[in-house]
Amino acid sequence: MRKVFTNTPISGPFLLSPDDTRHVMTVLRHRVGDTLAVTDSTGQTFSCRITASDGRQATLEPLELLEARQERQGEVILAAGLLKNDKFEWVVQKAAELGVSRVVPVQMAHCVVKLNDARRKDRCARWQKIAAEAAKQCGRNDIPQIGDVVSFEGLVRDYGDKPFLIPYERETRPLRDVCASVQTGDVVICIGPEGGFAPEEIALAEARLAACATVSLGPRILRAETAALAALSIIMYERGFT
Repeated sequence: MRKVFTNTPISGPFLLSPDDTRHVMTVLRHRVGDTLAVTDSTGQTFSCRITASDGRQATLEPLELLEARQERQGEVILAAGLLKNDKFEWVVQKAAELGVSRVVPVQMAHCVVKLNDARRKDRCARWQKIAAEAAKQCGRNDIPQIGDVVSFEGLVRDYGDKPFLIPYERETRPLRDVCASVQTGDVVICIGPEGGFAPEEIALAEARLAACATVSLGPRILRAETAALAALSIIMYERGFT
C-alpha cells in the first residue's frame, strides 16, 4: 500500500494534501471513520482515523504511535551528472526506492543537458515530486531531498567534508576494496554523465576533498544511469539497506 506522509509533525488533528486525499478517499476507497498509517515530517508513523472529508481534503486525528523514527547510520548522498531525456528522473526514482538520503544534480563539463536558472527550478521541483512518489510507493519513512543543481566545483565545496566514492572509467581498483570504509557514516556517491568525468574534475576532487576514492565498477562500460544504481545498490547492501 502506498505510504501517506504529512509535511509537518503530527501532534493533533491535521489535513491531508489534496493529492493524498484523492488517493486515500478515491483510489483506496477509504471512508470517514477508517484508520490508516501516516508518517509525519519527523519520520514517526501514527495510526490515524479519518474524521471528515469535503472531497478536496480529509481531516485525520492520530490514535497511537506505530513506529518511532528510525535512526540512520549516516547519510548516503547520490551526486549525479545531469542526463538527457527522462534518464535522470529514472535515477531519482530508483535511488529513492533504494534508500538514498539525498540526490544532488550536478552540471558537469561533459553533460549533454544544459539548464538555465528557470529550467533548473522546474526540473528540481519535478524531481522532488518523483522522489516523494517513490518514497510513498515503496513504504519509506522519509522522503529523500533533491538538492539544487550545482557545478562540480560547487559539489566539492558544499559536500567536501564528507567522504566521496567516485566510480571512474580510468580506475582499476575495484569497488569492493573500499566498501568496508563506507559501511557507516556519511558518504557521497558521485556519478558522471553520459560523457564521463572530465580529467580536470577528477583532479579537482583528488586535490580538494579530504577523503576521495576513485573506483572501478568492472571491465564493462556502463551507462551513467546503470552505474548510478549499481554503485548505490552495492553500498546500500553493505550498509544493510538502512
